[in-house]
Amino acid sequence: MRKGLLIIGTVFLFGLVALVVASEFFSQHPRRFTGKLSEALPREAGGWVRRDIPIGASSASAASVQGILNFSQAAQAEYSKGSKRILIYVAYWEPGKVSVVDAGSHNPDSCWVNNGCVRTARQFAVAGQIGGRALIPYEYGQYLVPQAGQQNVAFWHLVNGEPNRYEAQAAGWRDGLIGRLERLPLLWKDIRLYGINQKSEQMFIRISSSIGITEMLNDAEASGLIGRMSRFGIFTDESWR
Repeated sequence: MRKGLLIIGTVFLFGLVALVVASEFFSQHPRRFTGKLSEALPREAGGWVRRDIPIGASSASAASVQGILNFSQAAQAEYSKGSKRILIYVAYWEPGKVSVVDAGSHNPDSCWVNNGCVRTARQFAVAGQIGGRALIPYEYGQYLVPQAGQQNVAFWHLVNGEPNRYEAQAAGWRDGLIGRLERLPLLWKDIRLYGINQKSEQMFIRISSSIGITEMLNDAEASGLIGRMSRFGIFTDESWR
């Protein structure tokens, strides 16, 4: 009996290793996005003033963030017009960089909640449009942020241009081995959706503001700003580029 279990375990282990090797070395990784995020973010237009914000407060913290998220590019800017403030953050992972589940764990439900924020509302796959153009369904959350108050967030995690779904994710995924074990059901979901190759081309776009997201999409000034983000693939009629 013991010998039989050992054989089964060994076969399973070798099979798992073979899947990892096949994913890393034999899967094709086509790339479509070739731009620079900092240049693709909207410039000052329509009265909005752009202020670029470093990903980390210092070069050391920026290197730490990059080491954790392992992105290929990232950019962040705050836009202000009168009393209105909108923060836009974008990260990009080229093919072969990270798995879907690892990139997906860095959304506000994990990063923000694990760093002291409180999630007060959440909606999944929300439909929206700007100027008659349909948005790819976005994830919506409302969070109480220390020293910043209530923040309304819309975000997209695009995998090969298609939205990753978050209904099965909980708030506050833990880091390390425990967190990876907690996310195993998500990995099986991703394998069913995306196949063995989990390191697809990915983009993460987050818009946050004290302004409500619905109000923002219906506001001519705010929606005009967001409408300039089409290069990131957030509209159904235009892929990222």
